[in-house]
Amino acid sequence: MYIILLFSLIVVSWIWMRRVKSLPEEERRSFLWKSGFIAVLLTTILLAATGRLHWLGAAITAVVPIFTFLFRWARRVLPLMRIFGGLKPRPSKFKTKTLTMDINFSTMEMNGYVKDGEYSGKSLSELTAQQLSDLSAYCKTNDKESYALLYGYMAVNGKTSDHAEENMSSANMNDLSEDEAYAILGLEKPSSKSEISKAHKSLIQKLHPDRGGSDYLAAKINAAKDKIS
Repeated sequence: MYIILLFSLIVVSWIWMRRVKSLPEEERRSFLWKSGFIAVLLTTILLAATGRLHWLGAAITAVVPIFTFLFRWARRVLPLMRIFGGLKPRPSKFKTKTLTMDINFSTMEMNGYVKDGEYSGKSLSELTAQQLSDLSAYCKTNDKESYALLYGYMAVNGKTSDHAEENMSSANMNDLSEDEAYAILGLEKPSSKSEISKAHKSLIQKLHPDRGGSDYLAAKINAAKDKIS
């Protein structure tokens, strides 16, 4: 009898796992909640039918204090993990002909590397103000997209001149691949439409001019959303 029940449980679990993997991301969470509810309901009915329902009450009595402790512990520990970097959001990655840039829009930390030209192989943080100015002049002539990205880096780090920011919307943007679009939005491939929409909305809100945003970065993020939506 027990062997038959065990075998049936294995078969049902296998079918359930295949079903979960086949569902789109936006439907998976709802299915898991429904599955959990049905499992609890069937377990309760089975225990009641066999006269062992009192076991369920004892189990709940034992588990509740544990979950209470874990909940209180999580409320104290999670803020500390955020402070010490344990839960940093995934940065957005931008790639142009001349530069690669990682941007954490929550903190506006930017880390860039030069891929082409006189300073190839160096990080932007290594370059002096004069070298950044030279690189900016080079990009302005040879790579408008990199020039726009570099301007954003220099603006955030207070290394731009006092003149007004130029209109970056005219920068020649390369066609994005799907991988580049996911990297810009800080998402893993594949992601659901709701995840893409949430990531896009969050990044665009953080690109307000009062928060150090730029037209160029906003345009790239919009292009990334359009590519994979």
